[in-house]
Amino acid sequence: MDARIINKYKVKNIQKINAPETENPSAENNKPKGFPKRYTGDINALFADKKAFIINNKEIQEENEENEKNIFIASLTDMTPSDITLNEAAKDVKPPSVDWVRYFAILLSLGLFVFAGFNLVKHLYSYVKESRNYDELRDFFNDEEDLQNAQLLKKTKANSPIPDILALQKQTGERIVKAEVGEGIRDVDTKRHKFPTLSETNSDFLCWIKVEFTTIDYPVVHTTNNDFYLKHDFNKQYSNSGAIFADCKNSRDIAENRNLILYGHNMLNNSIFQPLITAYERREDNFRNGIIELITEEAVYYYEIFSVSEEDPWSGYIQTSFSSDEEYVEFLQTIKDRSIFQKDIVLDEESKIITLSTCVNDVRRNMRFAVRGVLIDVQ
Repeated sequence: MDARIINKYKVKNIQKINAPETENPSAENNKPKGFPKRYTGDINALFADKKAFIINNKEIQEENEENEKNIFIASLTDMTPSDITLNEAAKDVKPPSVDWVRYFAILLSLGLFVFAGFNLVKHLYSYVKESRNYDELRDFFNDEEDLQNAQLLKKTKANSPIPDILALQKQTGERIVKAEVGEGIRDVDTKRHKFPTLSETNSDFLCWIKVEFTTIDYPVVHTTNNDFYLKHDFNKQYSNSGAIFADCKNSRDIAENRNLILYGHNMLNNSIFQPLITAYERREDNFRNGIIELITEEAVYYYEIFSVSEEDPWSGYIQTSFSSDEEYVEFLQTIKDRSIFQKDIVLDEESKIITLSTCVNDVRRNMRFAVRGVLIDVQ
């Protein structure tokens, strides 16, 4: 081989070996953006320098903080009260406020709880007190001597047996008038002498009512409105139980009323008119033998129950006056047809009825429960 060619080849190799490494421009261009360049120096020296830089900066920072602390303490030492002034921002800063809304809500809840408990106790006490008051009236009206001198009545005009016990002897016991079987109930009541005392207690006193198969045994009042006795008892004292009262549109003369309406509360303690629902809503046997008795100073009125039903307050079931006999007969037929149970009884323009009305304790339905009787005899 030519010596010149060999020498030229050696020179090129030597230059290639001794030449410093350079980056390939094309390779550099092919690298993704942000790709770090290769470090060709001493890596350990680089980390040592960086660590020394960080330590040095930390020492400088700690020294600066210490200097600032010393300066602040020195400024406090030299400060006088006159040097203390608030800037505008500091003046607007308010101390943390108490969470009054939360405290108010707690106090309100506690107050409502106490109030509800107080009213519950008051309500229960009123039940006991009102029951005691009516028990005293009942004991006065139905004394032991009356009960001892009572006898069973025989029958009604509809020939329905009634086991109700009525007194047939005067209080003195001097004479007894027995019931005349066949023409209905004939009775001399021994309680009439007690009416003056009841009228003195309450001038609105009208009569006394008893209803067969129930514990209803109360005085009845009548006044010029239908509101007062909703919340007042027979003694005219405020009362949740109220009193049994006749509709203000009715006459005080029982015999003049085509539809005598008596109202009473449906009390949860089974008082006033609540027993009407218990005795007659689902008891057909009671319905067929039920009697309503009204005792006045002048006479005793007996009504045979012929209709029990739930009524809408605005249905006209408490109508007291009628423009004609035809309208009245139609009214009688309507309430008879609406009865839960049916009875074969004749009603005409001469019929006199009584309606006992009370509330149905159901918040979902604003309804009334009505028990009706037709007058069968007067003693």
